[in-house]
Amino acid sequence: ELATAMPRAGGDYFFLDRAMGPLIGTVGGVGTYLALALKSAFALIGMGAYLALFIQFDDIRPVAIGLAVVFTILNIVGAKESTTIQRVLVSVLIAVMGLFIIGGLISAATGAGAAQTATDTAFLAGGFGGLLGTVGFVFVSYAGLTKIASVSEEVVNPGRNIPLGMMLSIISTTLIYVVGINMMNSLLPAETFQSSLTPVADAADSALGFLPGQLGVILVVASAVAAFASTGNAGILAASRYPLAMGRDHLLPRRFAQITERGTPLFSILVTS
Repeated sequence: ELATAMPRAGGDYFFLDRAMGPLIGTVGGVGTYLALALKSAFALIGMGAYLALFIQFDDIRPVAIGLAVVFTILNIVGAKESTTIQRVLVSVLIAVMGLFIIGGLISAATGAGAAQTATDTAFLAGGFGGLLGTVGFVFVSYAGLTKIASVSEEVVNPGRNIPLGMMLSIISTTLIYVVGINMMNSLLPAETFQSSLTPVADAADSALGFLPGQLGVILVVASAVAAFASTGNAGILAASRYPLAMGRDHLLPRRFAQITERGTPLFSILVTS
């Protein structure tokens, strides 16, 4: 409601600053900025676990830094170009995840994979601490909704597209998590599911076994890389709007608020990158 009523760069910083003053706004703005920036760095490093299934890396960091540079250039060129890449990455991700889930549900229904015992699927089997630990991991992915609000100033027809984008995001993410995790829980032994860095690729043998050779695993790795890359790209796009908004309000040096002819906050993007 706030992003639709006041589509301004900075998202929750802008709302907090106007409602509670610059001190609370600064705390909220810097906190969200760091969360988005660090989440993006985490994603660019995290793709190494999936790439390592086919390519041996001594160190994933040069690849992550290279991708960060590419996304920085895209964001400097313009938000339109950056979101075009975003559409391609997310489309690849959703298509492969849809195929993976359909294949996995069929495999689970026909009894393929590891049959879980009653204790494996018991509610709160890991206790309240297990629940909180899971919530912490899952919450990171839902934080993407903050990105929509942070770039609301640049959204065409915000009254329609902001709520539509948020609702589609939350619905699709929830469906993929709930169905996908339950499916993998049926296909993988509990100890494998718990210890693996690449559980989707591990489950692909059963879920996408109808595809020739290693094609199923290759598709999953491609979708994982697309997911990590889209998170990195969107993170630079969204996080850079927080210093922009704070620079406009003189809470950061005015240089952060400077906009190029293409409408991008160059200095803020470079610092975020």
